[in-house]
Amino acid sequence: MAIEKGISVYVGMGHKEEAIREYMFSAHQYGYSRIFTSLHIPEADSQKILNEFTNMVKYAKQLGFCITADISPASFELLRITRGNIDDLCKLGIDTLRLDFGFNLQETAELAKKSQFDIELNASTIDQKILNTILGEGIDPARLRACHNYYPRPETGLSYGLFAERSQLFRSYGIPVVAFIASHNNPRGPIYEGVPSLEQHRYMNPVTAAKHFFASKLVDAVIFGDPFAATEELAGVAALDERYIELAVDTKPGISDMERAILLGRHTNRNDPGEHVIRSQEARNSCRDTILKRSALTRPCGAVTIDNVEYLRYMGELQVVCRELPIDARTNVVAQVIKEELFLLEYIQPGRSFCFKEK
Repeated sequence: MAIEKGISVYVGMGHKEEAIREYMFSAHQYGYSRIFTSLHIPEADSQKILNEFTNMVKYAKQLGFCITADISPASFELLRITRGNIDDLCKLGIDTLRLDFGFNLQETAELAKKSQFDIELNASTIDQKILNTILGEGIDPARLRACHNYYPRPETGLSYGLFAERSQLFRSYGIPVVAFIASHNNPRGPIYEGVPSLEQHRYMNPVTAAKHFFASKLVDAVIFGDPFAATEELAGVAALDERYIELAVDTKPGISDMERAILLGRHTNRNDPGEHVIRSQEARNSCRDTILKRSALTRPCGAVTIDNVEYLRYMGELQVVCRELPIDARTNVVAQVIKEELFLLEYIQPGRSFCFKEK
């Protein structure tokens, strides 16, 4: 299944409802299908939450969004319904309940068994022992989703290692995993430094952060945690194809049309790549013109090279350098992976597909 993409919408936070509707419509136009909202943000205006939430859900449903609401026991009071009253919850139009702190296993099991909701567990805090206990209550894993936390305070986001460990746990049971990326356009208060799941993503371009999640193969949905992501952020993430690890590159001046065509094609790392390079198994077969020798350049990590006519039958071979290599007059350096995305090279394992996009 394709990785879903989503946005976050927060009510009671002073955002104009017309602006919220415009944002949802824009995201819908780019193909986003999920909305995340939280009904227990301490800074939210409790007097406005119910009305704004009702209006937001109504319009979101018209656009076809699936809605996940992050709730705690205090949320029932804000929504003016009795705790655990499933029928009243259903009337609000929510599709998935993300159960935050305050729900015991019995309440979780009851909601999963008796309601029409999917139940979203906290992927960041649940380990094997806790998950075994939850599933031991007789909950069908098909009714469950797992959503990582987001972290407003700098330095508190998850490490990639812990994220991977917890995500692999849920995916081993066939439970979909959701994670958040930050937007730099309108960071959410009160800290205003982004709300990502991974600490390393906090100040990262959100498109690169999304590429990282896609490359990991450990998520089923990626959601902007901050409200009102910029149009270019929405468009950039929407344009990603999870089948390929996309690398942003700076192209070198003077490359030929044939070199550019090879560069911007689709590639698959050979099943037997070199020790220090990623090798495209398609590039040589797509070479239709002679590739002339150009000035030899250094080959640092991230250099993208295409072999020229002096490499004889290897002419047209495309490689991505993973470790600095010496200058070689037989290969032309056609592009350089941007510094911020060099870490993605480690995910291009044998047989993995990749592509390039000019910065």
